[in-house]
Amino acid sequence: MNFLTQLVTDTYSRMLNLYPRRFKDEFAAEMHTVFSDSVVDAAEEGMFALVHVFGREFMSMPFNILKEFWHEIQGEDTTMQGIPLAPWEPGSWRDSFWAGLPHLLFAILFAVTGALANTSLATISGIVSALVLLGCFLATIYYTWRNRWPAWSASWYGYIGLIILLFSVLPSQGWAPPAEGIFGAIRLLLLPLCLVTLLYWLSRRNPIEGLLMAMPVIILYWFPVMEFVPNMIRFWLTFWLFLLSALTAMTITRLNDIRKAVWLVLGASILSGLPIAYARTYWQDIPFSYTPTISQMAELFSVQWLASSALVIAPILGWGLWNLSKRYGKDSRIAVSIIIVGTLVNLWGQFRYWQWSSHQNFFDAFGFSLLEAPDPAWAAYLAFAGLIATLMGAILLAIQAWNDSKPLSLCLIILPSTLPLFAMFPIYFGSHIIPAGLSFEFAGLGEFYKSLVFLIGAMWLVTSGWTITRLYNLPLPEGTA
Repeated sequence: MNFLTQLVTDTYSRMLNLYPRRFKDEFAAEMHTVFSDSVVDAAEEGMFALVHVFGREFMSMPFNILKEFWHEIQGEDTTMQGIPLAPWEPGSWRDSFWAGLPHLLFAILFAVTGALANTSLATISGIVSALVLLGCFLATIYYTWRNRWPAWSASWYGYIGLIILLFSVLPSQGWAPPAEGIFGAIRLLLLPLCLVTLLYWLSRRNPIEGLLMAMPVIILYWFPVMEFVPNMIRFWLTFWLFLLSALTAMTITRLNDIRKAVWLVLGASILSGLPIAYARTYWQDIPFSYTPTISQMAELFSVQWLASSALVIAPILGWGLWNLSKRYGKDSRIAVSIIIVGTLVNLWGQFRYWQWSSHQNFFDAFGFSLLEAPDPAWAAYLAFAGLIATLMGAILLAIQAWNDSKPLSLCLIILPSTLPLFAMFPIYFGSHIIPAGLSFEFAGLGEFYKSLVFLIGAMWLVTSGWTITRLYNLPLPEGTA
């Protein structure tokens, strides 16, 4: 262990040499001392704690190095990374406005393209609007980089994936060269930016920023429901969807309280989805015989609401579990790591099994294929292995938390284990596919059993919201960082 500790410390010391000279001369010695002390303390707890300290520092270091070089180029004074606001300290109205602005820009984009939909300028206006939108986002990234990544910037980074999707669809619309090549080049340039943004998001572990970045996930999940909705109705529903997202992002930033923000996001998804599901059921223009019913509307709403909300709260739940693990030491950190890895493996196995069943590859939209011809047996094995690992880690963590809160301990077992299943609901209810490990189709269930599944899903989401509020409300033991 002494050799490994020395190796980690020496590696960190050499990495400090990558900072600009002015920054290194002023802060390198202090940073080295703090890191060395953290490594020594972690080594006493065991290998896992040491790996955690090393990984945490090295995930954030590339961004900090690039940021300091940028400030060096701009001739700004060298300072240590700013200390964030105290937890749950209200944000300013100015920050709230900037957090809601990207949603408003998308609302304006759809307003412009919708107003010109039936004119000769429709295509040109759409392209120009998309390019202007891209320019605004790149300018914002430049601005937030210079201003040390304020929390409201997370709203903008969440849309990078949506912009990539937009430019990924454009080349497939039959454009002649050189337009097709230009759109393809923009997409390829944005993909690395998307990956860097994802890494930055995961390294920060800030629940408020996590919710702001995840808001576009909810928006994307409601778009398929608007298929076969008349154009004018779809236009107003889309405008409402982005406007409500803007108001939600502004409120989240202003409150800066995860215990309230998680309920705001779930409520905003309900207010977005209900009118969309109603329009798709009763105002549709499907070119075949169709008898609308309230149960069809409920299914359209419930499936998208449960799946998008599950994906949005998943990282917030994971960060909350890690926050809880700080109370109990090394064993709880190992348990949480097993939960997170097991959940991801389970979700990937479910996705690969569906990919094999549907014989589709949705990665083609990005111009490349990934892992062709999945093996159904291997996919099912991944799903089961991930589920077992998640249950083992959850039970281990629940045992340690039992004395503090018995209801919370039970939730810790149930929620992570079932999260992948709810995240895959649009696939399971939209296709006649048997989920990995089950013997029946969700799409083939009767109305009563579907309603029962949706009711259980709604209870799962409410329980998840309650659990998150508890995880971020438990005080850490005295002296815990």
